[in-house]
Amino acid sequence: MRYIGYQDEEKAEKWASKKLGVKGGPELFRALSAVNDEGQYCCVILLTNFSPRNIDINIVVDGTLTPKNTVLMFNGLFRMVFDQLKAVRATALVAQSNTSCQSLVTTAGFVKEGVMRKAYDDDEDMVIYSILDNEYREHNWFRGVK
Repeated sequence: MRYIGYQDEEKAEKWASKKLGVKGGPELFRALSAVNDEGQYCCVILLTNFSPRNIDINIVVDGTLTPKNTVLMFNGLFRMVFDQLKAVRATALVAQSNTSCQSLVTTAGFVKEGVMRKAYDDDEDMVIYSILDNEYREHNWFRGVK
């Protein structure tokens, strides 16, 4: 892995938005990305819709992340959301057809809240997950991370 971090956020946002099929990115966002040794994005997590209590996230994975790099990505995400921005919760918005991402967020400790029907331009449903600050801190893989 070449890097995991918040470098080149505008480029990462454009890559993720294209993969998500979104026209025009959000005006205010943060983009956490993982770039492989060949310099290609393999994961981008977009943080949008900031409020004092909640931040929405969209996750785009293109390629494979090792379990270690997956943990590093989620630790980077949660540190930004809960430690720096002091949000109470994070909301993951996942396409119904993206079962691998649904599995990923569930493994990371997110809880399924519901389905927003026909939320995407192609009439696909969106599955909504959330994780609270205290749930993140109590999650098994958080132990020892400071």
